[in-house]
Amino acid sequence: MKKFDMISLEEAGKMAIEEDCIVVDLRGRKDYDVSHIENAINLPNASLKEIEEFDKKDKIWILYCKRGSLSFKLANEMNKVGYKVKAVVGGFKKI
Repeated sequence: MKKFDMISLEEAGKMAIEEDCIVVDLRGRKDYDVSHIENAINLPNASLKEIEEFDKKDKIWILYCKRGSLSFKLANEMNKVGYKVKAVVGGFKKI
């Protein structure tokens, strides 16, 4: 099975504006309120179950967190069940 794609924060920001995708900020609300990728939704520490509730398996999902570990873990889980998912390398604080 193909692994999920890893992208830069800049690529994620561009895709959030130009493409029909779902961008998920996995950081806490406080960090999200300070700054986030345009059009991102805040789902702190989201689980696969929470993602599945959106019923949007046909969309491209972009995930990011503080350092990248949470988003990579969830991206891997989503990929295993057939989601088209990309994770931001290095997390959001990389800016």
